[in-house]
Amino acid sequence: MKTRRKFIKNGSFLAAGSLVLPFGCSPKKPEAAETITEEVVESIPKNKSIGVQVYSVRDALTEDFNGSIKKLADIGFQYIEAYGLGPDGKMLEMAPAEYSRVVTDNGMQMVSTHSSYFPVEDAEKVRDAALEAGLQHVIIAHLSEADRDYPKVAENLNKVGEVFKEGGLLFGYHNHAFEFEKQGDEVGLEIMLNNTQADLVKFQLDLYWAVKGGVDPVAFIEKYPGRFCSFHIKDSAEDLEQTTVGTGIVPFEGVFNIKGRSGATHFFVEDERTDDPFGNVEAAFNYLNQAAFV
Repeated sequence: MKTRRKFIKNGSFLAAGSLVLPFGCSPKKPEAAETITEEVVESIPKNKSIGVQVYSVRDALTEDFNGSIKKLADIGFQYIEAYGLGPDGKMLEMAPAEYSRVVTDNGMQMVSTHSSYFPVEDAEKVRDAALEAGLQHVIIAHLSEADRDYPKVAENLNKVGEVFKEGGLLFGYHNHAFEFEKQGDEVGLEIMLNNTQADLVKFQLDLYWAVKGGVDPVAFIEKYPGRFCSFHIKDSAEDLEQTTVGTGIVPFEGVFNIKGRSGATHFFVEDERTDDPFGNVEAAFNYLNQAAFV
């Protein structure tokens, strides 16, 4: 058996009530991002361990993979999260080892990837492709509406997580806003959290989608300590549309202040807006790199 050692709707509310973010009393808008001048940016050493989900620059990535990876490295990111891994073993039509080589040749590390949802029958194929790439984490990126039977999903996640654990890999699930909608008396993401084993299934908390779903991410992390392997660092404007990291209402300082209790070890900037994608992620990097709380 292969092991990692060998390869090296807006407005939803949680049933608990205490996790609701009162948007009428939104967290204070961060001030630091408003004062980052070009001179300040140039004076800040790029030495923090900050990653990026490369879906942020997806169009450029498919047009010029090598050049796009280099641009991300030049910004100062130290590691990346890929996307698109499937049972076919390919990542953006590339062999995982080749994808990883380009990343490492540019001085970064590929530690994680998003994957489509798959049954336990495909787990070994996905795991082995991840091992070939030298990954640490594989994260389910999304559930189609047809798949949103959360108790059934949790059962499958446990089984897949067991296969990944045998190979020395961490397996997890990434939220959007819909997982914070109720199914009966329960909330989808909490059904998965409460019905998966902590040693087999971790969660990647997307801070923007949590806020969009009506949730205070700090309170949510506090409720489920140790269950998160990583965060997606993404910001929300007051109208709940995405905005540049550091200029919106997502309480990044509060999240980072309790990162030790969350279990998270990696932090991926993501900005899904298609206008100036490299500029968007660079602005996020600069904000985080100068923030005292990261």
